[in-house]
Amino acid sequence: MRPRAVAGNKTNTTHEGGSKDVDLRLNELQQLIRQTADDFIENEVPSSRVREIEASGDGSALWHQMTELGWPGLPIAEAYGGQGGALTDCAVLVDRLCRGAVLSPFASTVLCAATVQAFADEELKQRLLPRIVQGAVVSAAALERSGAVHAPIAATYANGSVSGEKWFVEFGESADVHLVLAMDGATPGIAVVTRDQPGVTTRPLKNIGAMPMAVATYANATAEGWIAGGDAVAYLRMLGAALVSLECYSYAQKSLDMIVDYAQMRVQFGRPIGAFEAVQQRVADMAIQVEACKFLTHELLWNFDNGTLDPNQVPVVKAATGRMIGDVTMWSHILHGGIGYMKEYDLQFFTRRGKEAASRWGSLRESSNAIAEAVLA
Repeated sequence: MRPRAVAGNKTNTTHEGGSKDVDLRLNELQQLIRQTADDFIENEVPSSRVREIEASGDGSALWHQMTELGWPGLPIAEAYGGQGGALTDCAVLVDRLCRGAVLSPFASTVLCAATVQAFADEELKQRLLPRIVQGAVVSAAALERSGAVHAPIAATYANGSVSGEKWFVEFGESADVHLVLAMDGATPGIAVVTRDQPGVTTRPLKNIGAMPMAVATYANATAEGWIAGGDAVAYLRMLGAALVSLECYSYAQKSLDMIVDYAQMRVQFGRPIGAFEAVQQRVADMAIQVEACKFLTHELLWNFDNGTLDPNQVPVVKAATGRMIGDVTMWSHILHGGIGYMKEYDLQFFTRRGKEAASRWGSLRESSNAIAEAVLA
């Protein structure tokens, strides 16, 4: 795993094998990213536009705007035309997009770009990474029909072609390139496949979060590159789980913020409902869960950046955030009362998005089983 230095990270967190410093405070670059994202979402992506994109399934114009801001190049090294940002920098932008309920392929782009940078040969990086900087959408085609992250890979790669079927491909119908997990004989790897070719067909896959997903079928589809090795496959799977864990935290944080605001203005029996001890206790419990997952998700991505990742940390964080998002959004709806169940009210965005994210890149059961296997090994 490629080590990277992140400026300004200095609080005390100890890792096995030595002491490392992790800081959740934003450095100067991250503050700029957050402010730019907040301004963009406020001005360009109000909830009305989120509803329009969700209804039409077409977010291409929005992605073009994001590309003009240079966001696709954030995780890509300067040598390939990018900005050389770390995963912790990208996490700031993913977080703000989630809090705005924005459907965009940015997280998928971060996942694929980071994997290509870490494991592809130089020729492939020179061909693919500048295209991503210029706005090419890249999706990971990693899951079999079961949706299990660690299910045996069924797709095959031979003589430069890929055959097989992948499910739950994020932005699979609109992505320019798919990174397809496949087997070259007994060797796992990742095939780089251009979507717009006769050998690739896709169909939409509906889900509760309205995330644009597809089932992709590859029939001797031509691959423009091959990234061989189990390390690359493992990295893609782990980083996918880490990023979606961050999404779970972000949706929960927004849901918590909404109930905190609502509890201060909703009056019942002549008092704001936030003045009642039962409400205060419940919101405090929610805040503890959310804050714990904030530390877990950001520390996990920091470990990716710095080459200090313990693979067993990934299912722990995924299980914690997957459980937390369900609890927090459920209680947010309960405390909101009737308005929380109205589609016209924005809370439903974060509940639906969060529920979908909790099942992506490892369900609660799969993550819990991985934890148990690691403990009993």
